[in-house]
Amino acid sequence: MTTTLENLLKLSDFAWQRLRARVQGLTDEEYFWEPFDGCWSIRKTGAGFVQDSSDIPPEPSPFTTLAWRISHIVDILQEDRTATWFGHEADPADGQPPVPGSAAEALTALDHSYDVWRRRLAALSQEDLDRRMGQIAGPWANDDGTAFALHILDELIHHGAEVGTVRDFYRGTHPEDPFDEALAGELTPAAHPTLVADAAAAQRWDVIPRLAELGFGLDEMTTNGFTAAHLAAGNGALETVRFLVEHGADLAIADPRFNADVLGWAYWFKRADVIAYLEAQGTKAR
Repeated sequence: MTTTLENLLKLSDFAWQRLRARVQGLTDEEYFWEPFDGCWSIRKTGAGFVQDSSDIPPEPSPFTTLAWRISHIVDILQEDRTATWFGHEADPADGQPPVPGSAAEALTALDHSYDVWRRRLAALSQEDLDRRMGQIAGPWANDDGTAFALHILDELIHHGAEVGTVRDFYRGTHPEDPFDEALAGELTPAAHPTLVADAAAAQRWDVIPRLAELGFGLDEMTTNGFTAAHLAAGNGALETVRFLVEHGADLAIADPRFNADVLGWAYWFKRADVIAYLEAQGTKAR
C-alpha cells in the first residue's frame, strides 16, 4: 500500500520535473523581461538583489516577472519553515534562499532549493505528517503536517505553471525560428545537438531531412527525453518515421518518462500505419 509520504514525494517530483523542463534555456533577457509598466521584479541594490514587495500587496496583484516568480519559488522551497513547521531543525548547510541576479544563478538556486525541500520532505515520518504544527505556524497552528506539505506543493505547482505561461508569452512576442537559423548556417550541431528532436516536438516535419543533411543527430532527445522517432511515431508522421529509419535512427531507445521505445509509442497512440511499417522492417515490441 502506498503511504501518504510516498504520494507526496511522487507529486512533488512530478511537479518539479515539469517546472525544470520549462525553464531550460532561460536567458537573462527573458528572466528580467517586463512586458509593461508596473511589474514586480527583482531590483539591484548596493547589497545585491531584492524582490519588489509590499506588506499589504496591491489589488489587483501586479504582474510578476520570471525573476520574481523563480525567486519566490526558491524562497518557498528553501526557507527554514519547510523544516521547522514539521518539528525538525533546518540544516545550516542548506543555507538561506538567495535572490538570484541572473538566469544562470536562478537555475542553480532553483535546483538547490528543490534538493533542500525534497530531502526535508523525504525525512518526515507519518507522525510528522499527522501532528498539528502548533504555535510556530501562527494562524495555521491547528493544521497538520500533511496540510502544510500540500500547501508547499500547491505553491510549487501554481507558480511553476505561471513560469511556463510567462515563457509562452515571451516566446509569442519574441518570435524566433531556430530551424531556419540552422538551415542558414547560423546554428551548428555542436552548439544545438537536439535540433532534430526539437523540430519533431514542434511538428516541423519538413525541416528534419534538411537538418539531418547538415549533420544534426537523429537520436538526440528533447528536454523531456523524447527522440524525433518517438514523436514522429506518436504523431503518426509516417514519412518522417520512414526517413528516420532509412537514415539509421535508433528505434530501441526508451524514453525516460514512459520507458517506451518507438514502436511502443506507435502502439500507445494507435498509429496503425506506423505500426505496420515498423513491424515490416522487423522492429519488435519490447
